[in-house]
Amino acid sequence: MDITRIQRSVFFRYQHVTGPKCILVSVRFGKVPAHGPTLIRLLAMDRTESAVQFDLSNHVSEILAGVARANSELGSRLEVEAIEVVPDDYPGKGQAEHVAYQIAMAVGRGEV
Repeated sequence: MDITRIQRSVFFRYQHVTGPKCILVSVRFGKVPAHGPTLIRLLAMDRTESAVQFDLSNHVSEILAGVARANSELGSRLEVEAIEVVPDDYPGKGQAEHVAYQIAMAVGRGEV
């Protein structure tokens, strides 16, 4: 994974494409709200349908697991405050966790 492709703004984003699977993992670190991370839907150009086409609960769980794994390895305390979601992404199993882990490792090490 080329960590130089991780984009930084208010969110840390990385698009991961593997053959027929594609996901944008976009997280904002901060204080976790009491109800869990805030979910923000990002619509692609010319799209109006905001219904998520994949298992959103699993997506959030995978992202949290990836960040938790990075925290455990680095001894860091990153918390996921918000997650941006592209409703018509088509992730593979474990893909969001892998990418969230890579982002959290890069942030925890101060590489981005």
